[in-house]
Amino acid sequence: MKAVKALWIMVMALALAPIDLHAQETGVGPWVKVNEKDGIIAYARTNAKVPFKEARCVGVINAPAENVERMMRDWDAYKRVLFMSKKAEPANVPGCRASRDTYCAYLLQGAVWPVQDRDGYGRMDFYIHQPTGEILVKITVGENNMPLTKGVTRIPFCEMEWMIKPIDATRCQVTYQNMLVPGGAIEAVPVWFVDYVLKNVGILTFENIRKLAAEEKYRQPVKGYLTTTPWPADMRYYALEAKTK
Repeated sequence: MKAVKALWIMVMALALAPIDLHAQETGVGPWVKVNEKDGIIAYARTNAKVPFKEARCVGVINAPAENVERMMRDWDAYKRVLFMSKKAEPANVPGCRASRDTYCAYLLQGAVWPVQDRDGYGRMDFYIHQPTGEILVKITVGENNMPLTKGVTRIPFCEMEWMIKPIDATRCQVTYQNMLVPGGAIEAVPVWFVDYVLKNVGILTFENIRKLAAEEKYRQPVKGYLTTTPWPADMRYYALEAKTK
């Protein structure tokens, strides 16, 4: 009887807590809203791939999706969009072959004292989902044998996704998502700094995009997308998740 009772309790627990079980299996928790400002919503969730929470920000940009796509291909714009970015430039990165839809990059990210600046080498890949006109810009930073920068901590892993979804001829929804292994001594990164990043940096990034989109350089009418590489089927869920809840 005890065995039957124990089995029954286990079955009920599985039936009543499928979400928690899924989170344990995947190591990925649900998105939790952490901030909102001017229609821009910031979320965070746990992810077993990284020591700190994964972040996401969703908002509407008053610019055509084609214009925002071109902005994301502009090295100067990219540097101005990312919070405290010091460098965003082309680089010879091991394992990265530059092409029309692949950029090889060096990124130098500033940080608030006493946190040390971070840098990394990686790639930016552009994809398009033709049926919907959605654009994915996937940025991957990983370990390599490039020389270290004096006084800067090298980032061993970072993934960022920019998802650009057209709403109409003058607006698009943009989702910015990122997860990071900061490198160096994890305990050297204060909790208050991590909390600030999760709550504010995504929103500040969106505010920068909106400012750029209003500049004359990025308001010029453009025809069609530059990206031609099809959005891989195994990445499609990013766009589905991008919907504002």
